[in-house]
Amino acid sequence: MQIEWIIERCNEVLFGLNKGQDPVASLKIKELDQNLAEATRHGMLSVVMESLSKTRISDPEKKKVILKWYGASEKSKKNYWKRIGLMERLALQFKNAGLEVMFLKGATTAKLYPEPQLRMFGDIDYYMFGDTDKSVLALKELGIETEEYFNHHTQASFEGVLLENHYDFLDRDNHRGNHELDDELKRLAAKEGHQYPFTFENPEVDNAYSMSPTMNAIFLMRHMAIHFFSESVPIRMLYDWALFQKKFVGEVNWGTTLELYKKAGMSKFPGMIQCILNSKLGVTIPECPIEPICGKETERIWESIIEPPASNTNKKNSVRYLLFEARLFFSNRWKHSIVFENESYWFLFVSYTWQYLKKKIVG
Repeated sequence: MQIEWIIERCNEVLFGLNKGQDPVASLKIKELDQNLAEATRHGMLSVVMESLSKTRISDPEKKKVILKWYGASEKSKKNYWKRIGLMERLALQFKNAGLEVMFLKGATTAKLYPEPQLRMFGDIDYYMFGDTDKSVLALKELGIETEEYFNHHTQASFEGVLLENHYDFLDRDNHRGNHELDDELKRLAAKEGHQYPFTFENPEVDNAYSMSPTMNAIFLMRHMAIHFFSESVPIRMLYDWALFQKKFVGEVNWGTTLELYKKAGMSKFPGMIQCILNSKLGVTIPECPIEPICGKETERIWESIIEPPASNTNKKNSVRYLLFEARLFFSNRWKHSIVFENESYWFLFVSYTWQYLKKKIVG
């Protein structure tokens, strides 16, 4: 019931699909609160609150519940604008150093929403067209210290916001299926990475870019697959994918993209996600050549989305924390076979363990 209610609110705001029913009238106060908490967990609170803002609510107790979550929604919107401001400052700093930057993930998918601040936005991810080392020096001039991470990007903090500077788009150390994807993304970044500027209000920022549609078709699906394996897929990622297709389906080189999905070892996963868009979210994109794959395995994916594993609340790196993570890793083995076909599950376990130990020893 909760997820269906959330989907109805999101479809109204994002796709104009309004059933014309009062979204609050049939809910008890506790149910309303639980639904909004679930929308928050899936990263869709601001979208749901946008829907509720059009509803007249007379029950004072329900008003209190909505006002409580309204505050959280407004905070999320402010976080978006804060990050946009930081991105502008980063881009100008890189420009002064003669560098170009490509912003990834939340920064760019937010532009697909009716109002970008409706999209929850956490870390700032970017790619420096091969000039990672120079960009680290440019950050240092702002007093931002960069640290190495496990693989494919460095990390830094800028006014409390995590910066992820991608020297690789994807993790090449642990998944050989990512090699061809990453190679192609870098090739496309060089070939068409300057065709989609990332614009700010400040016209001086003319060195920032977004991924091309084909790059996003490759990256967003692989990113979703990795999240599916390691944690879960929030509803937000499904809507990111649906909105992306609605706008750019005709600009993607689907021949290259579909072939890369297979080479990366996720020949079925995109079709399963397409089935979930159609059958669970009620969103269809007829122009998309990804054939929906429905069935028991897809239903299991959907169940893992609406009932994800519990969060690890133990102290980080404690014995309990590591045991929790190990149990989660082994319980996700069924997911591994869907998104990392023909890759060794045990190799991944040993690789993760070695990288963790190496970081502890070195760092």
